[in-house]
Amino acid sequence: MTASLSLTEVSAFKVELQRLLEQLQEEVAEDISNKYKSDEAGVHVHDVGDDAEASVELMMNMGTLAHHSEELAECISALKRIEAGDFGFCIECAEEIELSRLKACPTAARCIRCQSIHESGMQQSA
Repeated sequence: MTASLSLTEVSAFKVELQRLLEQLQEEVAEDISNKYKSDEAGVHVHDVGDDAEASVELMMNMGTLAHHSEELAECISALKRIEAGDFGFCIECAEEIELSRLKACPTAARCIRCQSIHESGMQQSA
């Protein structure tokens, strides 16, 4: 069950998603490597200002890793949908996702309508 996408289009999306997955994995590895290098190279002076700065940096690093984790999950999910033959269909309503949306965001799992509903639900719960 593949959307009205041609095999060539699906193959192109697969290549793009695999490239995106590799890029994200490299970014995560680099972020982790840089974090360890800065920890090892830094001189640790303990005062309230240093503690506050370290806390802010830790929260920023956690936010970056969480964002990367979400992007990785979306990419892997899209690749699984390609393998299952469900790529290009909304996971909520099963309607086709517009080609222009997939080109702009190849990891899109929902059509624009369902994505808007999903995001409004997330905003209300926050």
